[in-house]
Amino acid sequence: MSKKLVIASVPVQAQDCLATVLFDGQKAVEFSICPEQKHSILGSIYVGQIEKIQENINAAFVRIQPHMNGYLSLDDCSHAILKTRKKTEQLKAGDELLVQVDKEALKQKLPRLTTNLTVSGKYLVLSTGRRSLNFSRKLNAEDKKQLKRLLSEVYDGNFGVVVRTNAPEASEEELKTEYKDLREQLDRICRYGISRSCCSCLLQSTGEWIGALKQYSFHSLSEVITDHAGVYAEVESYLKKTGSEDQVRLTLYQDPLLPLRNLYSLNSLMNSLKNQTVWLKSGGFLVIQQTEAFVVIDVNTGKYSGSKTTEESFRRINREAAEEIAVQIRLRQLSGIILVDFINMEQPLYQKELMEYLQALVREDPVKTKVVDITRLHIVEMTRQKEKKSFTEQLLAVAGKERTSDEL
Repeated sequence: MSKKLVIASVPVQAQDCLATVLFDGQKAVEFSICPEQKHSILGSIYVGQIEKIQENINAAFVRIQPHMNGYLSLDDCSHAILKTRKKTEQLKAGDELLVQVDKEALKQKLPRLTTNLTVSGKYLVLSTGRRSLNFSRKLNAEDKKQLKRLLSEVYDGNFGVVVRTNAPEASEEELKTEYKDLREQLDRICRYGISRSCCSCLLQSTGEWIGALKQYSFHSLSEVITDHAGVYAEVESYLKKTGSEDQVRLTLYQDPLLPLRNLYSLNSLMNSLKNQTVWLKSGGFLVIQQTEAFVVIDVNTGKYSGSKTTEESFRRINREAAEEIAVQIRLRQLSGIILVDFINMEQPLYQKELMEYLQALVREDPVKTKVVDITRLHIVEMTRQKEKKSFTEQLLAVAGKERTSDEL
């Protein structure tokens, strides 16, 4: 089924914001929101300065902006590019080095930094870390063999390369050209970055919409539609740069009588994501609560009044709940530890079936998600990789309540 990316202007708490929504057919599957004038710093590269070494947690706190610090694990410094000292010497307060924002500030945590600098394109990702040719796990053996043969002709081993899942779509010329462009970009950052002053931004992160374009295959993403002229120009430039303007239809929506946010009912979608309760078609419902430590999801029978036996009824509600849980954790950008309290079923066969069904559902999530186990108390344990702020945290950021100071 083809996917559509909608980037629409929406007012949130008296602020002008941009909502980025991915539709799979008619159904919204991903949602994010940010103030119109504020881009995420995820992926940005800075000249940082170490403010403090915290040996008991084996970490350094690094200033990347005048009023913003990030967290850097000292285990992640083997490839550090330092401005003033040899990397063989022990790091200390005052040292300046090149760092990239690996994860946004989540909950009460500072942005996480890495010294493994990366630049990404449509088909490839280059890094200063592991200097070898690597492939997406979703590529089959034949594609890996073919891509390795093509890239070996230009790969010089100076940087690490990760070949994306959609690389087989590219021609030989496209792959080689993108590799050379990314290599030049990363080489320029590394060489000239060490001469820049502290807190200089060497690579500005792109908008949420450009990240989505890089993530999805243009064979499945058919259209991008926006009502924001600046976003339109940015996406148009990216599509031309990657030679994809014929694959993805780009539309600047202009209808003052029916705003784009109303056409796709984005206000209703946001209101539903603010609600902890999610109703199921069967009459059952979910209660989703995000705590500091983990996410809790409770499955309830609610108004269900089916005529089947109790065990069959529980089986049906749990399967429907599993489907909705897979949708909600992706829409709400939930991450970390996720605990799900399904309705207890006595038959081991039904429990096994539910676990397998949930595992199959989360495989569709582009963010690494794992169904771990079911406990003696019939609590299903899941984990989802932390990549973005949750929807709740995004709203707090819009309200200016996120942690932006240099508090340690």
